Amino acid sequence: MARIARTRTLIGLVGFIPLTVSLACATIDLGVLCTVPREIYLGLWAAIFGTFLGLTIRMWRERRAFERNATAA
Repeated sequence: MARIARTRTLIGLVGFIPLTVSLACATIDLGVLCTVPREIYLGLWAAIFGTFLGLTIRMWRERRAFERNATAA
């Protein structure tokens, strides 16, 4: 459970990179980073956010299963 939490935190932090770059390119010029189409950055962000959400659901389900087994024993 702790390993999943650490991984989820790291993925959550990494998820802000493509989102920030995509939003920053709309307002300021970041040079080479702005040559990549915005849809690519948003697609990367969606994939990373989906992974973050999946890990969150997995943690929730495992915690519930653990609590259920603890009360049954």
